[in-house]
Amino acid sequence: MFAYNFQLAMRSIRQRKYLTVLMVMAIGIGIGLLITVQTMAYHNQKMPLAHKANDIYFIQADNRELGAEPIVQQPYMIYLTHRDAKNLMQGESPATAHTTVWKSDIILNSLSQEIRPFRSATTVTNSSFFSMFDVPFLYGAPWGAQSDINAAPVIVLTKESNELLFGGENSVGKQLRINEHAVTVVGVIDTWDIKRRFYDESYSTSRHDTAFISDSFAIKNNIMRNERLGCLPENRDKRGYWRTNDIQGLINSECNFVRLWAQIDDESNAKEYETYLVNYVNSQKELGRFPREMNNFVTSLHTMVTLANELRSGNDPLSFIAPLFFIVCLLNAIGILLAKFMRKTGEVSLRRALGANKAMLMNQYLLEIIVIGVMGGIVGCVLAYLGLQGMMRVMVYQSDYSVSIENLRHAFSLDFWMISKAVVISVISTVIVGLYPIWRIVNIAPASQLKSQ
Repeated sequence: MFAYNFQLAMRSIRQRKYLTVLMVMAIGIGIGLLITVQTMAYHNQKMPLAHKANDIYFIQADNRELGAEPIVQQPYMIYLTHRDAKNLMQGESPATAHTTVWKSDIILNSLSQEIRPFRSATTVTNSSFFSMFDVPFLYGAPWGAQSDINAAPVIVLTKESNELLFGGENSVGKQLRINEHAVTVVGVIDTWDIKRRFYDESYSTSRHDTAFISDSFAIKNNIMRNERLGCLPENRDKRGYWRTNDIQGLINSECNFVRLWAQIDDESNAKEYETYLVNYVNSQKELGRFPREMNNFVTSLHTMVTLANELRSGNDPLSFIAPLFFIVCLLNAIGILLAKFMRKTGEVSLRRALGANKAMLMNQYLLEIIVIGVMGGIVGCVLAYLGLQGMMRVMVYQSDYSVSIENLRHAFSLDFWMISKAVVISVISTVIVGLYPIWRIVNIAPASQLKSQ
C-alpha cells in the first residue's frame, strides 16, 4: 500500500509542476535564510578548547574608585593592572600555570627589501600561553620561561604572517624588525582551530593575530598598547600618552589592561584560588588600594563563553527576522497547497465514491507533502550554502581584505548536522502547514461534487 500511495503522490506532484515548484521554492527560500542565520549562530556558539574549558579560568578583581557604577556580571568586569597580574602569577596559588594577554599593533619589517612592512595585530603574552591553550606549531616551538625572564627579543609568527614574510618556508632563526627592534623567529603556529578568539574576550571568528611576543620584551622596549585602558579618574587624561609612552608610569598606575588566565585542574582548587584572590585583594587594601567592596571573579572558560553567547543572542536582529520570514514563506505555502489540492475535488470525490476511505487519501497526500518538504529542504540547503558564501565575502570586504577566506571558512560552512536540521525542519513544517489543506480535501462531500459534474 505504501508503494501504491507513493506512486500516486509522485504522479500528483508531476501533474501540476508549476504549483509544486512554487511551493518548493517558498519553503526553500524560507529554509535557506533560516539555516544561513542558524549556521552562523551555531559556529559562533561552539565552545573553544572544549576539552579544557572547565580547567581554564579568567581572573578579575575590581580596583575602581568608590563612586564607580557597580558591576554584577563577569562580561562587564574590568581587567587587571599589570602589577596585580604579575603579583598573582608570582604568588603561591593553586593554579598549575598562568598567562597574561594584552594587545598591541606593531610594524613587522622583513630584512628583505622585496617584502613591504605591514601592520600586525599582535598578542603580548608569556611562554605559558602556548601550552595552556594547546597552540599547534608548524615550525619551531614557543620561547621558554628563561626568555620571559630575560626579555629576550623573540617572536612567534602565524602560518599566514610567515607566508607573507618568508614565503611559507621554515623561518625559525631568521631575523625581523618590530618597529626599530630586531627580533628572532623561534616558532611558526600551524592552523589553530579554536573556533573563536576567546583569549582576548573578542570572541572573533575571523580576525586572528599575526604575531606573538613576550610581555617582558614589550615592557622593556615600550611596545605600544592597543588596549582600552581602564584608569582611575585622576589618570584618565594620561591614557592616550600611556598607550605609546612612559610604560613604567602605566605599570605603576591603577590602569587595567591585562587579562590574566589561570589553569586550575580541579574545581576544589578553583575554590582555593578564589580564597587566594580574596587574600591578595585584602593585602592590597592594607596598602590603600582596592577601596570598593570585594568583587572578584574566577570564571571558567566554559562559563565565560556561555555568558557571552547569551548576551550576543539577544542582540542579533537576524535571529528574529529569519524565523519570521520563514513563517511568512510557510503561510504562502499553505495558500499554494490549498489551491493545488482544491483542484482535485472531482478526483477525490470519484475515489471516495468508488470506496477509498479518508485514511487512504490522507496517507497519499501526507506522502506528497513529505516529498515536497524534502525537496524544499534540499533547495534550502543549496540557498543556505550560497548565502553563507555571500556572507563570508561580505565579511572579507568589511575587513578591507585584511582577513582571508581561509580564516573565515570554518564559521560559514554547512556540516552534516545543519543539513539534516534543514531537511527535518522543512519536512515537519511542511506537514504542519499541509494538515489544513489535507483536512479540507478529504472532507469534501463526494455527492455534491459528482452531482455538479
